[in-house]
Amino acid sequence: MDRAALNELTKSNLIEFVLALEARHAVEMAALRQRIAELERRVGLNSGNSGKPPSSNGLKKPLRTGNLRQPSGKQSGE
Repeated sequence: MDRAALNELTKSNLIEFVLALEARHAVEMAALRQRIAELERRVGLNSGNSGKPPSSNGLKKPLRTGNLRQPSGKQSGE
């Protein structure tokens, strides 16, 4: 709707127009939030937590955990 048409609207019609516009934007925002959540879920998938083959992981290697063994205090070889 162009500016000239908006100037012709009465106050009540203008309020209805703005409320309808707000409702439409709310529906669009909900759809976009749902799409973002789905895309973020897909980005988090890799061969370790889905049925994808390891070759689909790309060049990014998973982080390696360090040595989980605690030193015993004994000398080696004993």
